[in-house]
Amino acid sequence: MSATWVLAGLAAAAWGSSDFIAGFCARRLPVRSLLIGSKLTGMLLALLHVAGRAEPLPGGVRLLALSAVAGTIGVPSMGLLYRAMRDGSLTVVAPVAAGAALVPVGWGLLHGERLGAGGVIGATAALTGITLASWPVDHPAGPRRRPAVWCATGAAAGFGTFFVLLHEAAPDDPYTATAYALISGGLAGLALLAVTGRQALRRVPPRLSIFPVVVGVLETAADSAFALSAAGAAIGAAAIVASLYPAVTVLLNRVVLGERLPAVHLCGVVSALAGVACLAG
Repeated sequence: MSATWVLAGLAAAAWGSSDFIAGFCARRLPVRSLLIGSKLTGMLLALLHVAGRAEPLPGGVRLLALSAVAGTIGVPSMGLLYRAMRDGSLTVVAPVAAGAALVPVGWGLLHGERLGAGGVIGATAALTGITLASWPVDHPAGPRRRPAVWCATGAAAGFGTFFVLLHEAAPDDPYTATAYALISGGLAGLALLAVTGRQALRRVPPRLSIFPVVVGVLETAADSAFALSAAGAAIGAAAIVASLYPAVTVLLNRVVLGERLPAVHLCGVVSALAGVACLAG
């Protein structure tokens, strides 16, 4: 398996772990506190990378503009994701990944990317598996769930756009594009903090204050791994593999919290892994 697919898999693992922790915190912390804390952590890590870089930083309107837009879009997208996790649990949030992957897949196809027969089979199996791994079980749809569904849909569109912008910003220098996007996201977090005041941060119990930082570290690792992966492969295929993160979140809920893994979710995980094998092959 090439390093490209390993990096995409690492992105999925980091995003899945981040969402697992965020889902745990979303019902115990204000959504704004979790969002601001994670974005400020990402910005700090990006600034450390920039400060420690030996060679001059690249510039250019394209790099700066696309990275800034990507980072800014990531803030409301994550806010919608956390709100969906708070209101709808994994049964609503996890399918976001499948929808998010469709945006870069479509973008890649429009720009001449071809997956091939094995890639088409793998993409179909992976997207099917992602959907099954997060299929609602024993939670009937109703009016109370509709806001969470809309939040998840908005987050999907935002994440998919983030994938594309991060790739297009600097395919030859993914580290810099990711750093600029993280700094932009952190500045957006500071703006949110200035608008909402410090009340949300004051409501964070000390015993839970580390979790937004952990979420920010994992998100930063995932963003970097995905940017490197997409730079070395078709963005659509890389996004599909990275979008396996709902399966990671579901498995963590099963292993750590002891939640039951329904048969449909197990089938989804198996299908998703088979799809990754086809894509990587």
